[in-house]
Amino acid sequence: MISADPHEPLHVFDLPQIHTKPSGTELLRALDILAIKPKSFASSGHEAVKAPTVYPTGVPRYLTSIISSPLSWLDTDELREAVWDAAAARLSERSGRSAMPAMTRVFTIPSPTGEELTLTLHEPSLTADNLGMKTWVSSYLLSQRLHSLLESTPQLVPSETTTPTPKTDRTLRALELGAGTGLVGLSFAAIRGQSASIHLTDLPDIVPNLAHNAALNVELLTNTAATVTTGVLDWSIAPEPLPTQEEQYDLILAADPLYSPKHPKWLVETIGHWLSRGLNARVVTEMPLRDAYLPQVQEFRERMGQLGLEAVYEGEEVGYDDWESADGGALAVRCWWSVWGWSEKL
Repeated sequence: MISADPHEPLHVFDLPQIHTKPSGTELLRALDILAIKPKSFASSGHEAVKAPTVYPTGVPRYLTSIISSPLSWLDTDELREAVWDAAAARLSERSGRSAMPAMTRVFTIPSPTGEELTLTLHEPSLTADNLGMKTWVSSYLLSQRLHSLLESTPQLVPSETTTPTPKTDRTLRALELGAGTGLVGLSFAAIRGQSASIHLTDLPDIVPNLAHNAALNVELLTNTAATVTTGVLDWSIAPEPLPTQEEQYDLILAADPLYSPKHPKWLVETIGHWLSRGLNARVVTEMPLRDAYLPQVQEFRERMGQLGLEAVYEGEEVGYDDWESADGGALAVRCWWSVWGWSEKL
């Protein structure tokens, strides 16, 4: 067990050792401590909780021992490759988010029980054409809020359809639109466990890494008995045939979904196709209020109302993206979160 005391540097022997066959999660946590990291989403940089540090003596040998190990006790090839890749990155990475190589990042997610759940996400090297493979601050903030939303919103239960189904114990069916690296959807799966299933979707170029991240978290998802699937969903193409009642979802999640003038229309139309008409159906979103995209946020609000959806709960919060601002500090981002339901059924 790694000490959480940030004031006492660790020795390399305090980290999980290969001969003890630690879990993939334990190894990735240790490698996360050794990382040259981008700035924290949750902190301005002046109020950060200092992470544990490790004395440098022996760290290269420790990393080499991980890279040279077959890691045969880990459950999946994806998990083994993530550990190897993270260890290799620790030997070569440089500071600066956009200059960093592909990385594996560790996120802790609060749950209604007070337990912190650990998720592992792979982010490929960042380029202008794969921004969907980066974890953005609105996704982080929504992942931190999900447990309280799901706890304080009893409406987020399986919707009853007008036609009774044979399964009276049906689990809640959730869909994530524009899932990116999967932080929000995987957080939902870990929190809800066997009481829900979730389908994570994005464009064809994004889905392979999304599926990879689902495989990386096999230990957590197995422990919570969560059901996660991934697939392609292009908002610009209307589904043919249109989804049936049984194919629609009780809950739709979307974080930072607007970055084109066409997206408000496409997103709301997609929600209209896939959201159940049941009494308890909900849409949960979080999006940054960046000046350039405020017209799109307003259009999204208007189109949701035109579709017949009304904001049940909403609010604003500030997070700190892992980019530096012009003065070298963390970049503060104001975000808007919202929970929507069918207005005639509220």
